[in-house]
Amino acid sequence: MTYRFVPHTADIRASIEAPTFRRLLEDLVQVLRELVAGDRPVQPHTARVIAVQAPDPPELLLALSREILDAFQLDGFVPARLEIDTLTQPPEPPSLRGRVLGEQFDPARHETQPEIKAVTRHGLVAEPTTEGWRAALLFDV
Repeated sequence: MTYRFVPHTADIRASIEAPTFRRLLEDLVQVLRELVAGDRPVQPHTARVIAVQAPDPPELLLALSREILDAFQLDGFVPARLEIDTLTQPPEPPSLRGRVLGEQFDPARHETQPEIKAVTRHGLVAEPTTEGWRAALLFDV
C-alpha cells in the first residue's frame, strides 16, 4: 500500500499509487479510514454492502469515497477494509460490488479528526501508469 497526504492550503490532498486498479480502491479505503479515525487500528466487526458505478475510474473513486464518508457522517461507521466481489474495469464503465468492513467510531480507541465536508472533483485523477495505477483526491475540511 502506497499513499501519502500532500500539503494543500485549506484542504487535504491524498495521492495513491498501486499495482492494480483493485488495489487502488482497497488503498482508498485506508486513506478514508485515516482521514476519519486516525492511524489507530479499526476492527472489521460489521460489514456494509457497497455497490457503485461510474462512467470512468476517477468518478468511481469519487462515488466510493462519498459512500464511505456518508456512512461515517451519518452512522459513525469507520472503514477497516474493502472486500471486492466484482469489479468492472475500463474499457467497460467501471463498477464495484462488495463490502466495506469496519466498526463504530469509539472515541476511546479512535482519534477524532478534522471533519471531512466533502471529496471534490478538483484535481481528481485515477489513471493507469507504467507501474500500475495512480490517483489523487482532494478532501474539503
